[in-house]
Amino acid sequence: MRIAGVDPGITGGLALYADGTLFEVVDMPVFDGTASGEGIAHLLGTWLPDVVVVEHVQPMPRNGSIASFSLGKNYGIVLGVAGAMSYPLVKIRPNAWKKRMGLLKKPKSASRGLATDLWPAHADCFRLTKHDGRAEAALIARAHAFDLIHAANEGTTP
Repeated sequence: MRIAGVDPGITGGLALYADGTLFEVVDMPVFDGTASGEGIAHLLGTWLPDVVVVEHVQPMPRNGSIASFSLGKNYGIVLGVAGAMSYPLVKIRPNAWKKRMGLLKKPKSASRGLATDLWPAHADCFRLTKHDGRAEAALIARAHAFDLIHAANEGTTP
């Protein structure tokens, strides 16, 4: 199954993951300070994922109203593009995917470290602090793959 993982933040990323392999990881396409629907659509149209898995974000009072609005706007753009392109959409809460990946209550740098360990061929994609969104997109996709495997073993749906 081809899974597109999405960290919807302005410094987020998108990743294509299938059968235990990370194929591609990129920064969130941006236009005029917000997520680019056209850029996201181009990536999804190229990747042709079976499912798009998006981190389900919510406002965080400590981040301020402007940051919360921006994140919500980007989240909505991702949902709108995936929906308009008729891709099945899965929303996963940060604490759920981080728990599956062993990253609960750990800093964002831990996501970059884990992604580097899991996919050494892509280590250069995760080397800078600003690449945490890329790492998290890849790990979101991997967490969903884990959910699918677990559900298949349990005879349930994720």
